[in-house]
Amino acid sequence: MKKLIYFTSILFFSFIIYLIYPVCNLYLKKDKKEIICKSEKITLKITEDIFFKEIGDFLVKNNILKNSETFNRLVEFKDYNNEILKKGKYIIKKKWSNNTLVNQLFLMRNLNLVDLYIPSVMNLEIISGKISSQVGLDSIKILEIFNDYNIQKNLGFNSYTFPSIIIPNTYEVFADISEQKLIDLLAFEYKKFWNKSRLKKAKNLGLTQSEICILASIVQMEQQVKFDEHSKIAGLYINRLKKNMKLQADPTVKFALNKPGLRRLYYKHLEIDSPYNTYKYKGIPPGPICIPDPRVIDAVLNYSQHDYIFMCAKPSYSGYHNFSSSNADHEKFKKMYTSWLTLEKIN
Repeated sequence: MKKLIYFTSILFFSFIIYLIYPVCNLYLKKDKKEIICKSEKITLKITEDIFFKEIGDFLVKNNILKNSETFNRLVEFKDYNNEILKKGKYIIKKKWSNNTLVNQLFLMRNLNLVDLYIPSVMNLEIISGKISSQVGLDSIKILEIFNDYNIQKNLGFNSYTFPSIIIPNTYEVFADISEQKLIDLLAFEYKKFWNKSRLKKAKNLGLTQSEICILASIVQMEQQVKFDEHSKIAGLYINRLKKNMKLQADPTVKFALNKPGLRRLYYKHLEIDSPYNTYKYKGIPPGPICIPDPRVIDAVLNYSQHDYIFMCAKPSYSGYHNFSSSNADHEKFKKMYTSWLTLEKIN
């Protein structure tokens, strides 16, 4: 009888050890640091949603984690197997233990970072759609806050100049960024872009930041193919401003007509009564006709100094222009171009 009790006790304690050993072993290993990283942190990029039960092996495969055993067991113990880590970017710190890594990824599963690409486009409506497609914001709501008078005023803009606040670039943001955080980001990056050097150059030109952006938008729409011509075109428009001449920029008329793709302007087009018609009104229009690329803004600030006040597209598909200082030369180039348009049957 004693032998039976002894044998039963051994079996019982063995069973208990069998049950608790994995938990104890996991407890001992949970604080082990197994992240492979030369620097203090690493950016984890997830291109597709992934289940937590698959993350450990994924990290090992990508040389971020030495071993996935403890990580996987912790995921199972915490009942995270079927939780999903959304595609995006996550910052992992080298000092994190296995347990901290699991916990942090779980906390960040809905707070992933994304590379928000804000391109140079025609207007706020398009940019709202571009932003909405990358983060969890509604495009209509974004456009509403962009058009909010109080927001515009508080940031030092009006309904015409507000597009100037957007500096096209790629920004790292949380996927669940709020409307207010988006506005804060744009305002921060705008102030960051307009550093002391750029502000000094704008002041030397006698133009405000918004006026520089407006001029850049005209330059960009005038030359959308050959970026190496931007500073030259900018110099031409600045020469016109200094001479108190009308800018006479075709893209501003196309903007006023809401026909950006119009290839050929006729005298009837130049009659439109709009503050954007630079054939009718002197000075810089009230707002940008597109959201300019920052490289074009810099091309305006670093404009080429010359005596050109006329330009006309070359009679070819090269994308370049003929520049001139006299009306006589300009008329000659203009005739060459219009003849070419007729020959190519371009209306």
